[in-house]
Amino acid sequence: MATLLAAAGCSSDSSSTGTATPGSSSQGGGQGGPGGGMGNLQTFTAVNLNTDGASPGGANTAAVVTAAQAFLATLDDTLKAKINLAFTDNQSRQTWSNYPASTVARKGVALKDLSEAQRAAALAMMKVALSADGFQQVLNIQKADDYLNSLGGQGADGFGNLVDYYVAVYGAPSATDPFMLQFGGHHLARNLTYNGAKVSETPQFVGSEPTSFTSGGQTVAPVKDESTAMFALFASLSDSEKSAAKLSSGTYDDLMMGPTHDDGVYPASEGLAVSGLTAAQKKLVLAAITPYVDDLADDAAAKLLAEYEAELDSTKIAWANNTGPEDESSYLRIDGPSVWIEFINTRSRSTPNIHYHSVYRDKTNDYGSTKPS
Repeated sequence: MATLLAAAGCSSDSSSTGTATPGSSSQGGGQGGPGGGMGNLQTFTAVNLNTDGASPGGANTAAVVTAAQAFLATLDDTLKAKINLAFTDNQSRQTWSNYPASTVARKGVALKDLSEAQRAAALAMMKVALSADGFQQVLNIQKADDYLNSLGGQGADGFGNLVDYYVAVYGAPSATDPFMLQFGGHHLARNLTYNGAKVSETPQFVGSEPTSFTSGGQTVAPVKDESTAMFALFASLSDSEKSAAKLSSGTYDDLMMGPTHDDGVYPASEGLAVSGLTAAQKKLVLAAITPYVDDLADDAAAKLLAEYEAELDSTKIAWANNTGPEDESSYLRIDGPSVWIEFINTRSRSTPNIHYHSVYRDKTNDYGSTKPS
């Protein structure tokens, strides 16, 4: 059964579901304002998830359980009922988006509705679950919403680091039984599923609008590591390699496997085989994957990166539209047996330049599941 949610889009999207379809120019990346005019309906369809994912393990589950229990202990019964949801509520687990929460309602509770102590406990939980870089990226993406709020206009005055970010916990945190942490809002989705030593950090969405800005006298670039590595990879290609990597058909103006795309059906593999690249270029492919994987706590990240490295020769890279860091609509992709990463430069009315959307999924382990449908 599908749930339809009215979607105005993130600050780049006016008439889309936040995803892209080859051959269609109306599927994202449009010119809507933040939380702006109403767009098409965004559809979440519940699918049958399981917990037998292909994680190589290494999760710091015991520490996460302790932090999650400490957060839940700060809540009264009313808040706990809204935040601690059933692990079997698959449709709620899938309700994440790059849209503002004012457009696509999140499960759980907004940070603004928690006390200062409760917010601190929620962030402490995420800090334990993520690496130092992964947690800092959460804070930086929230700062981007504060920056947009300071600009005002086009709906940006509704943004903010407390207003637009929600937290939920699915299932009872346990060292042996599956549970999930969910944290996200505009341009951010963290979905962390634990099952004993196994962990899944996908689906994951990160974005930055603008790509960089000044906050507290410092330059903040929330998606710098991901963007720098992706563009360096494609800049390394020769003319013939770049030609072979170009997607042969379709218009790509946002992400294909973003929110709502949980049926496990990925586009047919296209592009340039990594197996034919030089050793130096293969390192650049791995370097482009690394910032996404490294959002996990250290041991789990190392084990997962080793898995993706072992699959490099069965992986392809592809692009559409443009490949430049400042070019509008540059669309870049890494497509392996397990790993799927998309990165695109898109535009908004809030700021004069492009901003970033990126999604990372694991075909064998999204939501800790090997059978997404």
